Amino acid sequence: MNRRDFLLLRSEEELQLAELSCEKLFVLYSDLNSGFHEAEAEEGTIDDADWWAGEPPLLIHSIDPDEFFSSVMQDLKGVDSLTVLDMEWVAQGDFRIRVETLLAAVRARGVEVVFQLGETKPAQQNLESSQSSLGSTA
Repeated sequence: MNRRDFLLLRSEEELQLAELSCEKLFVLYSDLNSGFHEAEAEEGTIDDADWWAGEPPLLIHSIDPDEFFSSVMQDLKGVDSLTVLDMEWVAQGDFRIRVETLLAAVRARGVEVVFQLGETKPAQQNLESSQSSLGSTA
């Protein structure tokens, strides 16, 4: 997963804005903690090997969750406002602690933290765009 999948950085006028998707961050965090990246190299000789002999060990580059959250904090340097999306994904124990710690550190830097729930467009704007798209296809 690419960092751009869960952290969107952009400029608006003279402000540096960021959007953090907790859903996508949770998926990446779960992958980091899955242990999937910890495969051991096979040892032995061809004579005592099973049918899968010769397969290379599983090599997936992984990062420690502490290092990962530190790097996210570094990416948020210079940001004036952080919009946090999908907060319903922050209900899990260790993940919740890490995200809350990250948000507290961001607030301590003087960054405005905004929590956004649900739709990003007002309902009237959604209705108008739906009607215009229906009219253009007819």
